[in-house]
Amino acid sequence: MSVLPATLRGDDNIFREIEIRSVEATTRSLDTTPEASIYKDILSISFDASGICSFYIEDCFGATVYTGAFPANGMEYSYDLSGIGEGLLRLVIVNQRSEYEGYFNL
Repeated sequence: MSVLPATLRGDDNIFREIEIRSVEATTRSLDTTPEASIYKDILSISFDASGICSFYIEDCFGATVYTGAFPANGMEYSYDLSGIGEGLLRLVIVNQRSEYEGYFNL
């Protein structure tokens, strides 16, 4: 029996967009926002900026469970998250000027 509402439970057969927002909400910038989605255990990330972005994923206790990097060239990059655990996870994307975050369930 689950205690999470149906909208918060992860379902391996549903493609879900991850809403990404700037951590520095008070700054104004012409930067575009990264895009991320999750399908099954595959995380897809893209960012149309420049340089290299790093990212990490934290579990609900704030422990880092995954790290990676990708070029911010507008292409979509995929990462297999199988084996990192289940529950509410926080995705943080960092580029040279900004930090972005989004939450998702596995």
